[in-house]
Amino acid sequence: MRIVFLFIGEAHQALHALPIAAEMQALAPDVELEVAVASDAHGWVLDLVRSAYPGFAPKVKKLAIPALSAVQKRLNGADDPPRLLTLLRHIGYLRGFDAIVVPERTTTIVRHFLSGRTRLIFTPHGAGDKAIMLDPRDRFFDFVLVAGEKSEKRLLEAGTITPGRYAVNGYVKLDFMQKMARHRPPLFDNDRPTVLYAPHFRPDQSSWETMGRDIIAAFAAQDRFNLVVAPHIRLFHRVSKAAKAKIEAMAVPGKIIVDTGSNRLVDMTYTGGADIYLGDVSSQVYEFLATPRPCVFLNAHGAQWQGDPNFLFWTLGEVADTVPAAMAAIERAGSEHPRYSALQAQALALSVGGDPAGAARRGAEAILRYLRPAG
Repeated sequence: MRIVFLFIGEAHQALHALPIAAEMQALAPDVELEVAVASDAHGWVLDLVRSAYPGFAPKVKKLAIPALSAVQKRLNGADDPPRLLTLLRHIGYLRGFDAIVVPERTTTIVRHFLSGRTRLIFTPHGAGDKAIMLDPRDRFFDFVLVAGEKSEKRLLEAGTITPGRYAVNGYVKLDFMQKMARHRPPLFDNDRPTVLYAPHFRPDQSSWETMGRDIIAAFAAQDRFNLVVAPHIRLFHRVSKAAKAKIEAMAVPGKIIVDTGSNRLVDMTYTGGADIYLGDVSSQVYEFLATPRPCVFLNAHGAQWQGDPNFLFWTLGEVADTVPAAMAAIERAGSEHPRYSALQAQALALSVGGDPAGAARRGAEAILRYLRPAG
């Protein structure tokens, strides 16, 4: 049996699937397993996974289209290659596998160009509450891994997964990062609590454009808290170097970190090292809540969120409509946290299956069971 773990999107997505590949290689050495990447940007993720799984040594193929990538980078500054063209250019290669495992949905576009024997398997990245998780393209996957009970229920109701063609395995990235847990130096060399501000990347949902700079200014004007501005990695993905430099210049040494694109945005350095979460609709909150801690949420677009399942995480802390209200909520977040700690633990269990330990292995076992049915 030949299986390829295919990564044509941003490198951080690989953290949700590559540990499954490592577990699969250990469980089924008879499987011919390959990893295919669209760019050199995935190298650091491969190195990170190999450091946790020293025996993990798959064949790695780079799906490069150098000329097109160079043109794209010149036009819009993006380092990632064009996904669809990468897929079409390598259809012959992909048709040679019994299964293709992906953490993104673009691959479904070429579903009908694949061999009839090739199974397309999805391991989602993220486990948030927003309706973005309900994507009709999921119907084109032969098998889907689901992080937790909340996602399972909503996907079944939407008809995008069906019994026998999915498995609940937990949150792979969180499992992996716990495996990688090591002593990390504190984010700041002082005794102030650290607030993590993690705005989403979609303009119609993000708090960055309407509140982000004012939040930084508010923290710069006080001395009670440190601040880490660590947005979703796609927020500044296509922003020019000059624009990024202007945003990063808002940092204050010893008090405010502004990170517009480093690997620390995705390796849980910040979600693990902060004391209070400040965000809008990013599913990063569930990575932060691996250890329940105070949260404050920003309603930057006047959402009518009460009772809406897309905003389940907004029940896990105070919700603020303005920057002054957010700063006041942060001031009392520690004393208010006992009201939310039990709810946070319950929400984490629903979203990512509670204790994430073993999620990657459960995912590998589920895929192998699907591809090798009993009898």
